[in-house]
Amino acid sequence: MVWLLMVVYLGGDPVSVVDVKIVDSFHSEQRCVERLQSIYKQAKKEGLPIPKSSNLGCTLFKRRIM
Repeated sequence: MVWLLMVVYLGGDPVSVVDVKIVDSFHSEQRCVERLQSIYKQAKKEGLPIPKSSNLGCTLFKRRIM
């Protein structure tokens, strides 16, 4: 299984999605969460807050080969 670190850019209303980007992929949830936490720490350290119109998170990608 693969874990994807994704950024979702939201539009003006709560259900509007403008864009989605895959930042990175990982073979474990722990590694994905560690990277996510490091992004937030680095943003805080550099004084560059994550915009409220974006959402970062790890999601499991299940792929099946038929």
